[in-house]
Amino acid sequence: MKRTITLSALSLAALMALPNLAAASAADDVAEYCDSPLRLADTGIEGAEELRRAFAPFAEEFSELTGVDMEFFPLSDRTSAANALRYDSIDLVLAGPSEYVVMTAVSGNVSPSFGLERDGYGAYIVAHSDLGMESIEDLEGHHLAFGDVGSTTNHITQGWMIEDAGLSLGDDVRYTHAGDARVQTFVNGDVDAAAVGYRDVDIIEEYDPDLEYDIIADSGTMPRDVFVARDALGENCIRAISETAMQYEDQLFQAFVQPAADEPDTDEGQERSKYLGATFVNDITDDEYDMVREAYEVLGLEL
Repeated sequence: MKRTITLSALSLAALMALPNLAAASAADDVAEYCDSPLRLADTGIEGAEELRRAFAPFAEEFSELTGVDMEFFPLSDRTSAANALRYDSIDLVLAGPSEYVVMTAVSGNVSPSFGLERDGYGAYIVAHSDLGMESIEDLEGHHLAFGDVGSTTNHITQGWMIEDAGLSLGDDVRYTHAGDARVQTFVNGDVDAAAVGYRDVDIIEEYDPDLEYDIIADSGTMPRDVFVARDALGENCIRAISETAMQYEDQLFQAFVQPAADEPDTDEGQERSKYLGATFVNDITDDEYDMVREAYEVLGLEL
């Protein structure tokens, strides 16, 4: 009887240790299956120094956990990541939905590793209240400001909604690509309506707390941002990176958003602030982005 109790106790101790062993093995697998350094990029950040400041805390934490370093690869524009992946210049890139579909079309051999799910990620069309617009159809004959060409929440989504409502961009709705100035352009009254992200409504109210505007279209839930890996890394490496992100989410996510606290007024700090309150996820599948592909097709944009 005593021997049976001892074995049971040992078995229980072993079972209790299993989660820690599993957690350790994911980080160890990164070192076993991935080359060092992993070359990292972000489609939302341009410039080598900006990228370093945005990712340094995350890279340091990742390296401490896995023993694999990260090297930063700056991008010249939103879509250059596709060619960088195609020619094996980078290993891992953080991309929005629009950039992801471009990468899969241009590079082909890429896979989602893990992603970011956040509240407040979606697209609106806003219009000045004194115009009396209540729906997308009311945009006919009016002037709309988009953001950058290809932006998921400031161009592609709203453009798709407008065309889907039976209006023709350019013919029925005049538009301007105002880039980052889209909100100020709207607040100044230079346009009748604007394509904005959910978070942009706070910026509208910062510019002019008394401005009266209406939300005339809402995209609802959007596809998630994703860390895209080139397939040549190998299935084991990509899986190990994903599992490490999930098992060490607390440390890695806090490191990921640290620039939002350390440098809130910089471009990279503001870029990270949009992820505050988000979570890492590893259930992303390619078909999640079919709505973005459809939007490209409807708008006549080449992938």
